[in-house]
Amino acid sequence: MADNSLAEFQRNQSERISKEIIGQSEMQERQQQANWQKQWQAAHQHLVVLFRLLDKDYDEACEKSNHPLEKLSDEDLAYLINTRIRTMQEIIKRKELPDAAERVRQEISELTQKYALLEDENAVLEEHNQTLQDENESLTSHLSALRQAQKDTLENDKPVNNANVTKTVGIGSEVSTPSWLTTWQASKGYGRSSLAILVMGDTGLALRPSIKKEIAKRLSLSTDNHSLDEAINRIMAKNEQLPFALVEKIDAIQEKGSSAGGNIPDILRLTADGEYTYNLISGRVAKKNEFDFLIRHHSSPEHTILNIQAVEFLIEAGYCVHTQVQKIQLSDGGTYIPDITVVDTNTGEILFIEVERDAYKDKFARKKKWMKQYEASNGKLYVFCDNLSCQRAIQGEINLALGEMKFDSFLTNLHSLRNGKRSIKNGSIWLSERWAK
Repeated sequence: MADNSLAEFQRNQSERISKEIIGQSEMQERQQQANWQKQWQAAHQHLVVLFRLLDKDYDEACEKSNHPLEKLSDEDLAYLINTRIRTMQEIIKRKELPDAAERVRQEISELTQKYALLEDENAVLEEHNQTLQDENESLTSHLSALRQAQKDTLENDKPVNNANVTKTVGIGSEVSTPSWLTTWQASKGYGRSSLAILVMGDTGLALRPSIKKEIAKRLSLSTDNHSLDEAINRIMAKNEQLPFALVEKIDAIQEKGSSAGGNIPDILRLTADGEYTYNLISGRVAKKNEFDFLIRHHSSPEHTILNIQAVEFLIEAGYCVHTQVQKIQLSDGGTYIPDITVVDTNTGEILFIEVERDAYKDKFARKKKWMKQYEASNGKLYVFCDNLSCQRAIQGEINLALGEMKFDSFLTNLHSLRNGKRSIKNGSIWLSERWAK
């Protein structure tokens, strides 16, 4: 029921945001078109008034023939004005009276200045119109990305067929309890060790600290309690109570330490026997291990671990994380795949988040990456880094890649968050905020 409520909430919020963006975009476009039309009409009228001053007879002739000057195009009016000015210049040359010639020169100078002002005003209007077109294209691209993310969310949140679930999870009720399980259940450490199996099967958690944290939460214990590690260790090897290991360590990373500080956490998964045991004691099928699921979509085990750790902080901060990988088609035909897609539950806004490690990266590929995120997010870039050094480097990288483009950036890093740091401005997990000027 909670999943259905969350899915309904996401659908409602996503639909509302999409409608609001479409409405705002259409309203802004109509308003700007109306402003542009009004300003053009004013400039056109100035050309008409200017020509009337130059040739009243022609103006009267146009009126009599039912073809007023207002119906002429800007190009025709400009041509007629230039023709009359050149004619007046020729007349000035033939003038014998100095005073008359001076007056004509002064009139021509004033008219020339007015014409120059009209040209400048027209150039400003053209530039403003181009800016509006660029903004409209940006909003259209962002709206397309939101629609794709919303569509993926609705498809991935469809309820599972109940008949299939019943058939799958019914294994435990059809098979008699094995003798080894009875022996294990009677042992002293069964309670906490079996809870470790339930936690991993229920949640798909893979990082040892996260598993310990969830066990401690269910038992109302501190995560520093040594018995939690002992409970996990007991089911990672064959012993007197268990004929096989129920949990195994994934040796995906060989080196020690981490650029985020401290040691890289152990990555654990249920063995085949562990999944079978989970089914026996819960009557359910174990959830897919999060590391095994995410490693297919990321560049390295280290990057996968950082994504998992970032998700934990995002959930604690109140964001709703999409479990499926989002693929966004961009306007140039390219594809943008964010590391994490979340919904801000306060605003209903969909955010695309990149996760970065402090490692060497190709500069050309990096610029292309930030341009893709810029287009998909409409200039709102969210990045989760492993440490402060990486955060500062990524901020500089984004600034260089986007140059004079208007964008907002929100960056944070795992190491600082673990040490309890939060934004001084609003207490959020985003430690660095850069707003477009």
